[in-house]
Amino acid sequence: MRELGDMWTRYDVEWRFVCRLCGSVPANPDLQKIWLESRQPKTRPEEGRGLEELGEEVEGSTEEVQSEEQGLYVFQRQHVEGLDGLVMRAGTVRAHIKECSRTLSGMYFKKVEKGSGDKSFAVRALNAVYYPVEQYWIPILGQGDGGQVKEASGTHDKPIQVKTQRGPRSALKTYEYIENAMMKFQLAIMTQAGGRLVVSEEELGQVFNYGGVHGYGGERGDGEGRYVWKLTRAGDEH
Repeated sequence: MRELGDMWTRYDVEWRFVCRLCGSVPANPDLQKIWLESRQPKTRPEEGRGLEELGEEVEGSTEEVQSEEQGLYVFQRQHVEGLDGLVMRAGTVRAHIKECSRTLSGMYFKKVEKGSGDKSFAVRALNAVYYPVEQYWIPILGQGDGGQVKEASGTHDKPIQVKTQRGPRSALKTYEYIENAMMKFQLAIMTQAGGRLVVSEEELGQVFNYGGVHGYGGERGDGEGRYVWKLTRAGDEH
């Protein structure tokens, strides 16, 4: 394991999903580029991957389940050393934390007074909560044996409304889902010289308290992807 140095403190995180965890990646290769473009940030980070590279990654991780069906959404797969089954990108966890932190910063945590020099919670979370560099993929585990899930539990058909040039039309969305899923991963929290965390354990816990109800992954609007969580400083006994 690559060391992060004194600037970072590692935490072990466990999410146990109490609802279905749902796939959200288009299985149709022609739609994957459009899907990626809609999620590209306005300004690409210097170390960020380009659209072409991301497209190759998504295509390569969905080869087993690619389909011409336009309304099919799936999980990504990885079969490399240490991984053999369904996965989530660690970047989606960071995006979830950022989304929840923005909401809590404006509605839950005390607002920062102008001119105080303090940073809002959203800014602190954005710049101080990362995943370790070696953790690009997170395996999706089963709550029973704790092993990596190799296939989705099933698929679900959902009627939706889509906008067309001729007005709204009814369509069918089909997505993979996993019952009793679990994810275990690490987070790296920026730590000041005196040992103080820029985002405290209590604050990170409040992010997960909110996120566990808000939901993670696909179909959050239907109440899917809800979880209970456990947070432990790496190296401490569970």
